Amino acid sequence: MATRQKWTLALCVLLVLSMVGCVNPAPSQRVNSPYLSDTESRSNVTEFFAYHNDQGLISDQSIADIHFIPHSPQLSGTGKIRLERYAELLAETGGTLHYDTPNQNDELVKSRLTTARRFLRQKVAGRHVITVVLGMPKGRGMDAAEAAAGQGVAKQPEPRETAYHLTGAKNLEVSGG
Repeated sequence: MATRQKWTLALCVLLVLSMVGCVNPAPSQRVNSPYLSDTESRSNVTEFFAYHNDQGLISDQSIADIHFIPHSPQLSGTGKIRLERYAELLAETGGTLHYDTPNQNDELVKSRLTTARRFLRQKVAGRHVITVVLGMPKGRGMDAAEAAAGQGVAKQPEPRETAYHLTGAKNLEVSGG
């Protein structure tokens, strides 16, 4: 009889433990990936980086294969975001974007150019024209002093509150373009 009581007790303990395991746990904290929406913990340099990114876009004025779904003329999410931003930045002046690709499939390249042009026409309707052509970006790139200054910034330890003071690039003369 004692053995039967032990088995019954073990079965009850097992049932209680399995019921505890079926309870929904509290929402977990995020581990690695950032939230997709705005949070209160945004850095105070966010606006600077948005301006910095816009300056890079204006200088480069290009799209690439990453802005399209592989083996398809459809824009990827990244491509839509990039072209929407170009539409905002170039709406008042117009301009030319360059599609830089090593792709040898002429039909796919032409389809992608048509897709990008159509997308921009919809976003900038009735305003200045933004054209898309095949070719390399027309940005001027960086001279040696700018590249060295950028390396000085990159070598600074975290946190980067002072990263854009270029403290790692002392004694370098940076010319203004």
